[in-house]
Amino acid sequence: MKTLIRALPFTALGLLSPTAFGAEADPGDYIAAPPGTDLGLLYFQHSSADTYRDASGKKVEGSNRFRSDIGILRYVHFMEVLGYTIDPQVVLPFGYLHDARLGGSSIDGNSGVGDVQLTSTVWLVNNPAQRRWFGISPFVVAPIGTYDKHESFNLGENRWKGILQGGFVQGFGERYSWDLIGDVTWYGTNTQAGGGDQTLKQDRSYQVINWFSYHPSPNSRIAIGYSHTWGGEQRLDGERNGSKTRVDQWRALYATSVTARDQVQVSLARDLNVQGGFERDYQLNLRLAHVF
Repeated sequence: MKTLIRALPFTALGLLSPTAFGAEADPGDYIAAPPGTDLGLLYFQHSSADTYRDASGKKVEGSNRFRSDIGILRYVHFMEVLGYTIDPQVVLPFGYLHDARLGGSSIDGNSGVGDVQLTSTVWLVNNPAQRRWFGISPFVVAPIGTYDKHESFNLGENRWKGILQGGFVQGFGERYSWDLIGDVTWYGTNTQAGGGDQTLKQDRSYQVINWFSYHPSPNSRIAIGYSHTWGGEQRLDGERNGSKTRVDQWRALYATSVTARDQVQVSLARDLNVQGGFERDYQLNLRLAHVF
């Protein structure tokens, strides 16, 4: 059990922001647990932004800010099908988007539940002896979340999304590991955008995440990471609205086991080189995981 808990495999969803990204990933997400393992997870994220940048990356003048407090419930079950390990799972976000201003004008927030995610990783490489794993994760995001067509920010997006993510993990010796994760997101059409009478369409977006980890003990991890997201330009009734998904972000993370079945993880991130959205000054993530 101690070997399992030190590398709990989760693929954290794109934690909600004014511009939703693809499926997020922490180090160790693409390490497969033994079939029959069940995981229950609770996430909390607080993010704060005081800068908004236009599609060219120029800072928008005036008072700009955005705050969000998001929780996530997640259940994961590992099983074996035709000789491959898979992990069917369901993810439900909930929370509060608030304290928003853009160019000095207040923007109403929103609270409730987000769009549910259904996914499962299929491990094509699962080699613990060589500390090497590779998996593919298709996501379906169903538009059941809270959505008010008259609000600028919502927890739900009122559109279907599809995400395809792949992740590779390689260990080096006993104390180091490298995670490389990439994904592409396809966006459905929101026909109740812009106050409810416009159509929102969005180009595909892409993300690449690198994590390098040091393991000071068999049950703990210290990691630094870097994410690059691009694409996702939006159009309202065919006209560009200035929003897209260009963000670079650095990250730092610490995880440790507190019991044989429980793990605590905390991470901190900051946005860099944002175009077409809010630039987060910091993003604090907490995660509690329990093995059943």
